Amino acid sequence: MTPDISVPTPIRPKPPFRVGLIGVTGYAHAYFDCLNALASKGRVKWGAVTIINPEESQDQIATLKSMDVPIYSDYREMLDAEKRNLDWVCVPTSIGSHMEITVECLKLGLQVLVEKPLAPTLQDVEAIQAAERASGITVGVGFQHTYIEDTWSIKQSLLDGEIGEIQRVDCLGIWPRSQNYYHRNEWSGHLHDGESWVLDSPLHNGLSHMVNLILFWLGGELSTRAELQSVTAELYRAKPIEGFDTVRTVGVMESGVEAAIILTHASLHCMDPEILITGSKGTLRWRFCGTHTITVGESTRTLKSPDQLALRDQMFDALLDHIGGNTTRLCTTEQAKGTCKWVNAVHDICPIHDIPDFFRQTITDDAGEVFDVVDDLENYAIRAYYDRCSLQEAGSPWAILPPKRDVSNYHAFEGRFCEAPVKQDSVSQATS
Repeated sequence: MTPDISVPTPIRPKPPFRVGLIGVTGYAHAYFDCLNALASKGRVKWGAVTIINPEESQDQIATLKSMDVPIYSDYREMLDAEKRNLDWVCVPTSIGSHMEITVECLKLGLQVLVEKPLAPTLQDVEAIQAAERASGITVGVGFQHTYIEDTWSIKQSLLDGEIGEIQRVDCLGIWPRSQNYYHRNEWSGHLHDGESWVLDSPLHNGLSHMVNLILFWLGGELSTRAELQSVTAELYRAKPIEGFDTVRTVGVMESGVEAAIILTHASLHCMDPEILITGSKGTLRWRFCGTHTITVGESTRTLKSPDQLALRDQMFDALLDHIGGNTTRLCTTEQAKGTCKWVNAVHDICPIHDIPDFFRQTITDDAGEVFDVVDDLENYAIRAYYDRCSLQEAGSPWAILPPKRDVSNYHAFEGRFCEAPVKQDSVSQATS
């Protein structure tokens, strides 16, 4: 199929590639730093940048102006003016904007890195994949753990049967988030931004790497992910937000393997995420920070988790290889689609339950950050993780029994329990 453009931008066969960046503040600042470091090494060239909040971006603007990099206040103007001067575009923008920006870049024949999550809904994912097919370009998605060697070597060891036949997966992530976290932009904690779905939550944003890794590691082939067959969900809200801040969900794959995930931003204490994969011969324990362990009988093999900043650098290295036409590790839209399906499904299975005031409190830490937390949430979450049970069965007095749904033929977000309809004919440009 021919791309819907008159003159597609040719991809230069060798670096440095000309890069466009949409957004430079919030999480997009990390993209700016990575790309600027690559530019200083001569591996990329700045093509153009979109900045919608110059009052918050004075340092970045000064750096860009010193290099005579064109700066635009609207990404559409940047693409229209610079499309033949760009090779690829990085999109670390608001969740609700990912689909429209990515599709517009693909129509111009530009390579794309879009930040995770790929898109709010399965409908948006389909629109992106249709644009991929039309352009012949494979989009990279910013699930950075998928770009590192350890992730793929773990997958290979699972396929080789190092821990035997996989029986189940359990995941726990306890990351407190303050009120400032939800005030950092206009869409954090929201179900929609007034124009498009967002579905922001720990499952779909801050801790969504866990979902993506689980589905990837349970895939039947090295580069494929597992497909969900059924999902249970229990969703809770302790903070003054639209979405949920605490979730326990269990997915059963087509292979029959069950994966249980417990994530929260509403705890008092922190416990970095970990994933436990149990096989017939042993276990794999993956840790967000520290050392991963593969235990079979009395033998334990260890893998050290890379520094989180190094992960991002490795992602950009892999993407440069990809743009240059080399075979490389990549998080594709098809891999990232599974996370979107799981998120859409939990919203269509279960309404969000507000945790009663009696079980909540507001605290201020030594730095002045304000947290809305649930009493003893860590204890209930840890018990549910180790006992492999619902939060209600773990003793939580405010928890519900989770409903279940067959999702083998679930292909589109229904918005069953989301209050307001949304329009998807325009896009928010708020940066992540």
